[in-house]
Amino acid sequence: MIERTLIIGGGDIDYTFTKKYLSEQKFDSVVCADSGLDVADKLGLDVNFLMGDFDSVEKEILSKYMKKDFLGSNTRYIKYPKEKDYTDMHLVLEWTLEQKPSEIVILGATGRRLDHFIANVNILLLALEKKIPAYIIDRYNKLCLINSEYRINRHSLWGKYISICPFTEEVTGVSLYGFKYPLTSETIKKGGSRTVSNELADNIDEAVISLDQGILIVIESKDK
Repeated sequence: MIERTLIIGGGDIDYTFTKKYLSEQKFDSVVCADSGLDVADKLGLDVNFLMGDFDSVEKEILSKYMKKDFLGSNTRYIKYPKEKDYTDMHLVLEWTLEQKPSEIVILGATGRRLDHFIANVNILLLALEKKIPAYIIDRYNKLCLINSEYRINRHSLWGKYISICPFTEEVTGVSLYGFKYPLTSETIKKGGSRTVSNELADNIDEAVISLDQGILIVIESKDK
């Protein structure tokens, strides 16, 4: 079993934000998905595991880390065939979940490729099914899937805006407590935008999202 794990993908990275964020966090293991190694190298991170088909990582950096592995460093790598059924991030997340971490944070999962971003949101279901907290984070957003009560503390709030969207076709019994725009036992279905851009109510330190059945996407966002 490993504890808190950082996964780095090949999406867009704001290095100023990322350096500050990592300076305030502690991770017990760092896992890179393919070109996420380029990011880790630029950040000067110790990489525990490197996985992918290695078709997008810089060849010089890949060679450096493979040489380090050969020389006995802590970096271990697993190569997948280029022709495969799943994305590198999917395979990396599956492997990481098998190690039973206490929590997973994913950087480099957002950016220019909307197909990859949507796929990355979808594979969070793998973590939800194993009851392991997993978050996609970038400079502006913190995203996760929930199927039970979820609490948001003002002191650790990622951004001003809190949105919920149905991941399943519908989500029943949705209640929002401590929000500027509360809900009580509502059914939320795909195809609407009513629950976008909520906020914590004034003088509330903790807000609660609860539901009866279904899965919600929860996004904490900020504009800058």
